[in-house]
Amino acid sequence: MLKFSDYISNMPDNPHQNFAQLLEQVARDHAGKDAILYRPVGQKEFTRWSFSKYGDECRRVARGLLAAGLTKGDRVVLWAENRPEWMATWMGTIIAGLSIVPVDFLVTEQECLNIIKITRAKAFFHSSKKQDFAESLAGEGAKMAATVCISSGKNGGKSEFQDFGKDAAGQTLPNPDSIAPDHPASIVFTSGTTGVAKGVTLSHKNIIANASAAIRILEPNDTDVFLDVLPLHHTYPTTCCFIAPISFGIPTVIVDRVIGDVIRADARDAGVTFFIGVPLLFDKFMIGAAKKITGIKKLVLGGPRKKTLALAKQGKPEFGQNHKLLKKVRGKFDLASVRIMVAGGGPLNPATADFFDSLGFNIVQGYGMSENSPLITVNTPRHKRNESVGLPVSNTKVKIFDPNEEGIGEIGCTSPSVMIGYFENDEATSEVIKLIDGERWLFTGDLGKIDDDGFVHILGRKKNLIVTAAGKNIYPEEIEVLFSSRIIAEILVVGRKAKDGSGETIFAVVVPNYENIKEDFPGKENDEAFIHGEVKKLVEDANRKLPPYKKIGDFILRKDPFEKNAQQKIKRFMYKEYENA
Repeated sequence: MLKFSDYISNMPDNPHQNFAQLLEQVARDHAGKDAILYRPVGQKEFTRWSFSKYGDECRRVARGLLAAGLTKGDRVVLWAENRPEWMATWMGTIIAGLSIVPVDFLVTEQECLNIIKITRAKAFFHSSKKQDFAESLAGEGAKMAATVCISSGKNGGKSEFQDFGKDAAGQTLPNPDSIAPDHPASIVFTSGTTGVAKGVTLSHKNIIANASAAIRILEPNDTDVFLDVLPLHHTYPTTCCFIAPISFGIPTVIVDRVIGDVIRADARDAGVTFFIGVPLLFDKFMIGAAKKITGIKKLVLGGPRKKTLALAKQGKPEFGQNHKLLKKVRGKFDLASVRIMVAGGGPLNPATADFFDSLGFNIVQGYGMSENSPLITVNTPRHKRNESVGLPVSNTKVKIFDPNEEGIGEIGCTSPSVMIGYFENDEATSEVIKLIDGERWLFTGDLGKIDDDGFVHILGRKKNLIVTAAGKNIYPEEIEVLFSSRIIAEILVVGRKAKDGSGETIFAVVVPNYENIKEDFPGKENDEAFIHGEVKKLVEDANRKLPPYKKIGDFILRKDPFEKNAQQKIKRFMYKEYENA
């Protein structure tokens, strides 16, 4: 069993007790260095905010909110796309002693209004695309002390961000030492797997400790540059793409559009070294890249890739990173500067991880939950298993509760990053946080096991478990991860109840990738019989890799994509009808 000292750096934890202290230090110590780079589509050069400018913008927001009459503990809702102003609003709210409520930009107006009313928010910062909604709030009984548009748009919305707080230069900010570590910093509403929104309330200490844990285990340095392609309202990008680099004086690049060409151009032009994303993004990159490595290229690269992958699995990434031919290939993808990729937010197909490792990209997979701010485990370049979600991060204990004979049970963790609780919902909080021997343990709802070296393996969600007539337990996620093809866009595996009630059989719902089918098989994109036949081949191929009780018994095609959350996970609770034969 590996110990923390075997795989975590000996650098100290972030010493700051709150974000006011943290901002004061980084804005001073890294004043002239780039903190944020952002290039809207159509703009040639990056807009750059130095750490000094970032600190100034955050403090201006804080003064503006306090001058508007907000007081300690009041909530501010933030509903906008990623941009530097989003980051300044987030931090400015928190250093004022207030709580930020970032909202998924893709939720409906009614859902956002519900969050505003539940939290009794006193201020609303928004995208120009939400201008009409902002103007309707008073009529909906949600009067705001401040309403601020943080971007300009074609639909008439005009940015008010630069003017907000200008006249409040004399407003006193809280003493940095006066904000308690346990003071609520952020409230993130998540629907989880039930569809019922709960507000994950995280303290200053929760988030700072988690960002520090991320830095200590992945060990970036002051020459690194992070890339943010994920929506910042979620804890994963907030902690890992925003707070972690900012906390240690490292720049982060905000991608304006999650489009392959835009991502690659930003990564190339900014010299990105840390590429953080979700598995679906890496799957798409792999499919596109694999198309370019064919014929003679594939033959020539075969030997170096095989050796690179073997060494990467041994925790020796240098060979692939320094190999001249592989560096040239990475350059063809505009990702020559990338030295590490981090996947989180869902299960990463081991085949996808192996593909990137074989090219010297050095990909690692992590695992977390919003309720833990979110990082719980992660592989490292030196200690990695692509079929695992890695090892516990610093100051974090992971345990399997109620394990069966195979060592599989519910994953629990305790750390300084475990949330305060769900916003004004003690009952829901008590269901997931238990006090054991004086420690607050978070019960994740995920089923998994820990191997002899301490690596955590996730098998699926407790609520998604399929039980066969023979009493076998099957985790749909471990079947779904076998499908990585240009033919299939999405797949959902469910347990279909037997008519006699004896158990469940394995059933799959497949959304074909019609665009790829049109490209690869011209004229066949509307031929359902042909598509069904191609998907059947893929199902049969997957079944050959599975024991008999896990094999997919039947499947159907579905034209419309599944509804997904911000992490691009399918909202399974919406598709219970497929469980009935």
